[in-house]
Amino acid sequence: MALRWGSRARTFALLSTVAALAPVVALAPASPAAAAPSAVFVSEAAPWSSGNSSFSADWFEVTNNTASAVNITGWKVDDNSNSFAAALTLNGITTIAAGESVIFIESSTPSTTANAFKTTWWGSVGAAPGGLQIGTYSGSGIGLGTTGDAVNLFDAGGTLVANISFGASPAGPTFATFDNAAGLTGAISTLSVVATNGAFAAAAPAPAAGQIGSPGAIVSSGPSPTTTTVTPTTTTTIPGPLYDVWPGGSSVATLDVSTTFTGNLSGLDYEGAGNAAVPGVIWAALNGPGSLFRLVFDGVSWVPDTANGWGAGKGLRYPGGTGEPDSEGVTMVGDAATVDGLYVATERNNLANTVSRNSILRFDPSGSGTTLTATNEWNLTADLPANGANLGLEGITWIDDAHLVANGFFDDAKGHLYDPADYPGHGSGLFLVGVEGTGLVYVYALKADNTFSRVTSFSSGFTPATVMDLQFDRDLHDLWALCDNGCNGRMHVLRIDGSGHFSVALRYERPATMPNTNNEGFAIAPATYCSGGVKPAYWADDADVGGFSLRAGTLPCTPLVVVPPAQIPEFPLAALALIGSLGLFGLWIASVRRSVRLQPAV
Repeated sequence: MALRWGSRARTFALLSTVAALAPVVALAPASPAAAAPSAVFVSEAAPWSSGNSSFSADWFEVTNNTASAVNITGWKVDDNSNSFAAALTLNGITTIAAGESVIFIESSTPSTTANAFKTTWWGSVGAAPGGLQIGTYSGSGIGLGTTGDAVNLFDAGGTLVANISFGASPAGPTFATFDNAAGLTGAISTLSVVATNGAFAAAAPAPAAGQIGSPGAIVSSGPSPTTTTVTPTTTTTIPGPLYDVWPGGSSVATLDVSTTFTGNLSGLDYEGAGNAAVPGVIWAALNGPGSLFRLVFDGVSWVPDTANGWGAGKGLRYPGGTGEPDSEGVTMVGDAATVDGLYVATERNNLANTVSRNSILRFDPSGSGTTLTATNEWNLTADLPANGANLGLEGITWIDDAHLVANGFFDDAKGHLYDPADYPGHGSGLFLVGVEGTGLVYVYALKADNTFSRVTSFSSGFTPATVMDLQFDRDLHDLWALCDNGCNGRMHVLRIDGSGHFSVALRYERPATMPNTNNEGFAIAPATYCSGGVKPAYWADDADVGGFSLRAGTLPCTPLVVVPPAQIPEFPLAALALIGSLGLFGLWIASVRRSVRLQPAV
């Protein structure tokens, strides 16, 4: 779910790579981060709207990119006079929730204008996204000019908290908003394009015809519907259990060409070549525009395969060839995509991005065209608790039945130990999907006729509650859960516990030189690529920090096991002897209840 991050200048030096093997690399630390934009930013503006819309009023959008609600009571807006004294108060909205995007319209009739705005963009008041907040501002001295202007936001104390400036607006017949989904501060020039960053054409006829924008939402992924953030220079302390240092190498390297992606890279999965001397394939899901990439190693970087139409990635479509799925996670059944296809977790149709459509889609990657049409859709929306359209399915992975049965996995739907025979036609394993808005993981048996059965659900364990990707290590049988910058890029290993349920067994900080960026994908190379006791691991950065979206590090090839600390009596033995010598009757027992967070590997 797309957290959308602003572009940051950050360079990672790659010291060396293993010539034949893509995975195992020598890595260098990151350079200092650039200054961060505001936590609240102006994400869209329509200075032409007063003269070219049915409600005759200019408007702009404000997005909260933080993980907490922001109180904007007393905030004001000014145009390019940049003056707090001349600024007008923002009315009708007091709080912007984490990740929320809200609209402010220049109007002295809030209810009437808001209804007209909804009708213009969605066709009717009832068709507008539920919960969309629309505020207003009014007074003299402010008017967004079509020849160029600015939007300056001030807090109640007069501090400038957000700013954009723009040049001349489109003159028609198409009127596109200025799109600042990237979260830039200062001059912007990008215009909205249908199906990019959630933009769509307004529903109403003339004079609204030709209007393009994404009011109330931007396409991306994160702990909230729409958010933009930056890499902090320090790690925020989040209450909760202690985390251990990353078990692999402390360094990471950028391993994609800077021009391949500009953002929105999400789920990853690694398909091995079956030969340690031959690099495999990284399957990568892009959430906007919804597409899949087949990345191959050229000896230095992972680049798009140029064969069979993969050069620019392949656009994804729902069954029947319609829509554009917001593709967030990708996984394989078994170890080869060509055997049973690729399965993609999606949370909505980018062409109707205000409506949840939490689906698992199956694609056959063997064709030669430039688009892939899903062969199957398992629409889970009605089976899941309601969530924001951009807070739905983020990660997906597949676990084989043999592992689940051997480790006593419990089927909560049936009320007994998991028995694959209870789900005829489901194949040889179960699919796990992570919901960004709640941090919950749902386990499903999928059948070829597009029906499904929920087996159980469990928490990924993150604080705040979210999850961005899932990856099952098929060699070491660990279920990895990934969090993004909302909880410092931390990662959990979950294992089947004594009750038959997945629970958090290990907690890790991100690698020491990994920036705290919007990681939305995680993949582990097979054990065939082990070298020097480690194997490659890969992260997808939705924010494209420093112009790079793919980073590589390492993980041990052996099971993750930590030796428990020495037992220390909680009551001194000398004190027990003293008590006995004083004639006190009874036994004092020193209990050792040191908590051992790391359990032996399954």
